[in-house]
Amino acid sequence: MPHCLPPLGLLGPLLTAWLPHAWPGLLGHAALSAGSTEPTRHSVLYVDFSRGAACPLDNAQPASPALALEQLRDGSSWAAMLRCAPDSGAPLDWIMGVRHHPESAHAVLLALVDDAAGPIALQALRAGADAVLDGRSPAMVQAQLARLRQRVAPEPVGCLCLAPGCSLHADSRELRQADTARALQPQLFRLLWALCERPGRVLNPATLRVALDIPARADSQALHTAVGRLRRLLREFGLHEHLQTVHGSGYRWADPG
Repeated sequence: MPHCLPPLGLLGPLLTAWLPHAWPGLLGHAALSAGSTEPTRHSVLYVDFSRGAACPLDNAQPASPALALEQLRDGSSWAAMLRCAPDSGAPLDWIMGVRHHPESAHAVLLALVDDAAGPIALQALRAGADAVLDGRSPAMVQAQLARLRQRVAPEPVGCLCLAPGCSLHADSRELRQADTARALQPQLFRLLWALCERPGRVLNPATLRVALDIPARADSQALHTAVGRLRRLLREFGLHEHLQTVHGSGYRWADPG
């Protein structure tokens, strides 16, 4: 038995709290079949508290603790991986700092540890990490992030009615009107779906950046460029007036009536 295990009388409550979070990491290969197979999101940050450990994913964005905290709070990133050092309390303090701030409280935090059954893993979960994982397997990290993203931005399912006689279909990413069907590029499809899924609601740039998977390092014009492309496409269907800009707040899908 590992020397770090608590007395047997405490195992029941601890395992009850820990296993729902730890099993996806311990069984990362099983999670691969359940999660999305899309590439890991570029808007994921990587914070290294272990003095030089390599990031497990090539397309994550390395960031200092301060910069990562700023980008989680302003909504330019939806998640952060943090490499924990077993002899340091800094990552635990940082996790609690993310959780205690109202603007970052719902960010996804994945703690990377050397031992997913060790004491640092349990401490990270208690501090507020969503899951702990052995960070030496990129495939397992990929699967866990895909699983966690479903909570933030679920994959579109079914179809949405955009206007009378016009619908958007998730399975084919098609915009259909009468006898016309147009397959949309993935980014434009996600943008249109996010807006039409909540008609009349103003979606702020941070929310739309997550829906579009715009990298945290991309400038603010990336979203506006995507909106402009979508508006030009909608003009072909006579739907461009539904996509409205609410200056200083964001965008919404509305009935121009």
